[in-house]
Amino acid sequence: MNIILDVDTGYDDALAILLATRTPSVNVLGITCVAGNHYLDQIVTNTLKILDVAGAPAIPVAAGCLTPLMEVVRLPDRLHGGDGMADLGLPISPRSTVSFHAVELLRRLLTDAGQPVTIVALAPMTNLAVFLRMYPHLRHKIERIVIMGGAHITFGNTSPTAEFNIRCDPDAAHIILSSGLPITLYPLDPFRQVAVRQDEAEVMTHSASWPTQIAGRICASVMKVFKRDHAFIGDAGAVAVAIDPTRANIQRFPITVELSGSPATRGMTVIDRRNAYQRASLTEWWHTSAYECDVVTEVDANYYKAMFLAAL
Repeated sequence: MNIILDVDTGYDDALAILLATRTPSVNVLGITCVAGNHYLDQIVTNTLKILDVAGAPAIPVAAGCLTPLMEVVRLPDRLHGGDGMADLGLPISPRSTVSFHAVELLRRLLTDAGQPVTIVALAPMTNLAVFLRMYPHLRHKIERIVIMGGAHITFGNTSPTAEFNIRCDPDAAHIILSSGLPITLYPLDPFRQVAVRQDEAEVMTHSASWPTQIAGRICASVMKVFKRDHAFIGDAGAVAVAIDPTRANIQRFPITVELSGSPATRGMTVIDRRNAYQRASLTEWWHTSAYECDVVTEVDANYYKAMFLAAL
């Protein structure tokens, strides 16, 4: 399975990178970085460090967009630590980024791909939106985009209605979700289902495997910040579903990103769960979106956690 990761490497992206790079059936063609969980320079630094932890081969990494299309950068420092990745104190990586922009890396990788590629988007989708605007003729090289973003029924994590990745750049999310490309959305609902327990994290931190130790320390940091006895594997769950969707409940819905609402609703993913008759007949109130995506509503949490731990 050939994939490209688009990341804003905080602690949950770090777990996702560990899973993707340590799964033998996955070939990570490249990683593009964007501002989100931290400023872009720190995101790049974190990405290179976690590739060292994973023992990953020489994967091209590119720095991308510094800011969202329309929004200002807002950092969730309290949640991810001062360095954006749980302040692990990892050594500086000897790796370096490619000399060109993330959008150019996407162009080159997709142009050279012999078969369509899956993009796993774990960050604000600024890079991907700019890419689609600049190189729409390469759409056919994208097999599917798996997005960690949005909320299906559950509440948001940046506002009552909006999830962080979408809220950081709603305009970019709108471009992607209305692109007509095959899309699987992994929203906050399944994100909040796959978790490592406190006792499991304690065992992980004493493992002989360095990736397992680091993942355990990340999970322990998350538990400390949120004052609870478990830590979600977060973005790693989206990678797990991309690898094996058979243990996920996936339903197809029309979807819209709210762009013009109040601060409480901007960035909301409006997923139309009404039946076909209601969508077609109640148009005096609202015309449903012409664009649909596959929404992960529920997952086999134990299966995906076991996949994650086995890769470590």
